[in-house]
Formats: sequence, structure tokens, C-alpha cells
Amino acid sequence: MRERTKFLNPQTISLTLPSFEKGLYQSTDSSLLSMDYAVKFRNFSNKDGALKNGIGFENISEKLANFSDRSALNLDISNAGGFIRAFYFYKYDAQNNVRKDKLILISKSLQIYYINLFDQSKTLLKINSFTFTSAPVATRYRLNGEDVIIFSSETDNMLIWDGIAEPYEVLDAPKISSMTVHYERLFATTNGEKNSVWFSDDLDPTNWTLSLDEAGFIELIDDRGALLKVVSFLDYVYIFREYGISRITAFGDQTQFSVSNLFVSSGKIFADSVCICGDKILFLASDGLYRFDGVDTTKVLSFVQNGFINAKNQYCSACYSQGYYYLACNFLQEGEEDQTSKNFANTLFQIDVNTLKIINITGGVNFKNLLSFNLDSNSYVIAEVNTDGSDTFTVAMLTSNSKYFTADLEKIWQSPVSNLGDIYHQKLLKNIIVETKGEITLSINTDGQVRNFTISGSNKPKRLTCALGVFNFSFTIKSSSSVCDIKNIRFEFSKLKRRL
Repeated sequence: MRERTKFLNPQTISLTLPSFEKGLYQSTDSSLLSMDYAVKFRNFSNKDGALKNGIGFENISEKLANFSDRSALNLDISNAGGFIRAFYFYKYDAQNNVRKDKLILISKSLQIYYINLFDQSKTLLKINSFTFTSAPVATRYRLNGEDVIIFSSETDNMLIWDGIAEPYEVLDAPKISSMTVHYERLFATTNGEKNSVWFSDDLDPTNWTLSLDEAGFIELIDDRGALLKVVSFLDYVYIFREYGISRITAFGDQTQFSVSNLFVSSGKIFADSVCICGDKILFLASDGLYRFDGVDTTKVLSFVQNGFINAKNQYCSACYSQGYYYLACNFLQEGEEDQTSKNFANTLFQIDVNTLKIINITGGVNFKNLLSFNLDSNSYVIAEVNTDGSDTFTVAMLTSNSKYFTADLEKIWQSPVSNLGDIYHQKLLKNIIVETKGEITLSINTDGQVRNFTISGSNKPKRLTCALGVFNFSFTIKSSSSVCDIKNIRFEFSKLKRRL
């Protein structure tokens, strides 16, 4: 007679994850990761360890305009046909002792729109006298005692606007791809060979006459590649190049200017990721993220670098606000489609610049440009965004509600696969306990078979009883609820028969 197999007092295994603070990890084989890491993490925030709502997007009128002006402003923005760039123009009227700041928006048709932020009624206005031929860069300058904003592009003449009169062109200025103000001179990289840094006359960014006591340029020809971006930082001008960083010492007379080379990169640097973040600069290269303190360069967040490697990030963008580095870039997580051939970014990172912890990873939205500014003691970040992959982007204000305007963004946390430390035994998943204040979908993957559970929100822990055979195990949490606070998830298993 065949003998029956007996199972006496099966051993219980429990997996408890009180916190999700470790976040995304990509640099190790996922089968070797502990279960409190994620192999996919999108639209949740894990800032305090719990999974909560991440970054959302709303009309800029919600923060910048009175209620009575919002509908008209939203309609004007919609009728402009989309935007590709945004700039903030700090304007102080000394004669009347008032601020006249402007939010400037460059449309898809390369025209200049603006909103007078200190007017009682907020409307979208347009400069009709000038249209760019390529996307511009801009910087503020104090010229002849007046605040002006200076625009330029690789194909357009320099344009200067005081915010009141019609803007005017500077015909002998170089075609500029990036610029920065340093000790009252304008330093710039230019179109063409991209091997020279140009600088204007002292105290006059409109004078580009080449001489030893007016304007000039500095050639840098070595294996660090093209000159991409200039920034004024810690009393020096730093030049971010394709494969390195150089520094110009530029105090006073130009005959005393000098250049030193500081860093050679193995990955290609992306110019629009370069951003001053307090006492450091963060930037993205094709092999990952870096921190630069003016002397030393250190790779950071190397545990997510696989998502950046070989991604085409020439359309990235970055800004800094309230201790956070915001980076819109192309980044791939597990199971996502490669969109790096598109002329936009598919992911937004929010990174704490002091702890270098990733606070948010926003996906399912496409990004064109980022801008941060302060207004009336408030800090704002705006972005040009869409979700349809077209070339039309609308301007949005970042919020913390995980919504794309009125639609909820899907939030995802996906664990690695685990055998629960036992490669010999089959297991039985018996109980799931979780604290969640909003409705979630919990997907349990057991050896390729997926079972979905809908768990309603509660102020008390929720328990699910099940009976799922498990050898290898992973789970995914998804939420589209506007109420989101998930923590203390626990899985209880029993060991069954020996498998090997």
C-alpha cells in the first residue's frame, strides 16, 4: 500500500515591511535584493517611509491668479497652442518702488508670451514684434540701472527687453547657446564650432567689440569636447563640456583671465541637467548622476544609474527649489517602453540635495522644460507637460496630489522576486495584513501566476486570508486613489513539502 505523506506543524514564515523608504534599486540582480526595495517605483512619494501621493500637476492659474481670472487665463493659455520654455523675469521699478515681475512663456511657435505677476488681474499677453527661429535661453541683467531680460538662441540675434518698451536686438552679439552673468560681464557659449567661451564688455552685455579692454573670447581645444553650458558659481565661471568641466578665473581685467581643467567624464554630459543647488551643482551624464562642489566631482545615486545608461537625454531639463533638485529626463524602469528617441523627457525626479535621497519618481507624463521661482514668499516649480506624446505641451504647476490636472496618475510600487530565503520548500501564502487609508490593488505574483486583490481604505489594518502556493514570490501595489497612505505590510506563509 502506498504511504501517505504527512505534514506536521508546518513552519510559519513571515515577511514584514514596516517602511518603503529604501525605494528604487537597479544596480543589482533583482533576485538578490531584499523585499523592502523596489524594482519599479512611480508616482508614489516615500519621503517619510510610507507610500503617499507624489507629484501632481495643475493649471498655473490655481496659484497665480484670482478665482475670477482663472477661466480666462486658462483659455488664453490653451489658445496659445502649447509652450516649450519658461523664464522668470525679476523686475523692480525703482521710481515707483514696486515689483513688476513677469512669468515669460515661449510658445511652440517661438513667440513670447508673458503674465504680469504683480498685476491685480492676471492675463496672458504677447510680444508681437519678435519671433524666434529656435528655442532661446535667457538671463536677467541690471543694465544702466534697469532690470532687463536678455534672450538669445543659436540662430537668433540677442534680444533685450526691459518689460515695458518693445524689445530690441543686439546685432553684433554672438549667437548664444548658454549664458551666465559673472562680475557684470556676460559669459556665453555659442553656435558653430562650440570650442570658445565669449565674454562681453565689463558692465555692458550689448558690447561685443573684440579688444583687450572690451569683449573677447577664450578657446578651449582638447579632448573634453564641445562647450555646452556656462555657469557662475563660487566666484568662478565653470564650463560644462561634453566630457568634462573647465574653470575660468575671471576677476577684473581680461588679461588676467585663466583657465584650468578639473574633470574628465567617461559619460557624455547633458547641458540642460546642469543646475546650481545651493553649495553644489548636480548634473546628469550618460552614465549617471554627478555632484560637483567646485573642485571635486562625485557620482551619486549609482544604484539607479542603469536607468540612465545609454538613454538619449539631450532633451532633459532641471531646476532647484527649496532644497530639491528636479530633473526631467529619459529613464527606464522594469517593463517600460524605450521612448528615448522622442524629443521630450519621460520621467521627473525629485531629489533631496542634502541627503541625495530620491523623494519622487514621476512617470506617465512627458516633460519639455522646468522652471522654479519664488513669489510672495512662496516657491513654485512649473513644467511644460503632456501625456499623449505629441509636440504640444501645456504649462503646469507642480503639486503633491498625484494628479495630472483632474485625472489621477497611477501609482506603482513593485517588489523584487524572492524565494523568502528558502530554495528548497514550497510555501503557502495564508494571510496579508496592510495599513492603507485609500483603496489599493495588491497583485501577488507566485511563480508567474498573478492574483489581484482590491483592498479598501481604512484607519485600521486590513487582513486578507488566502491560500496561494508559492516558491518564488513578488508583489505590486497600485493606487489611483486621491487618499494615499500605505505602510506596515505583512505576508504570512507556511512551509510545505520539500521541492528540491
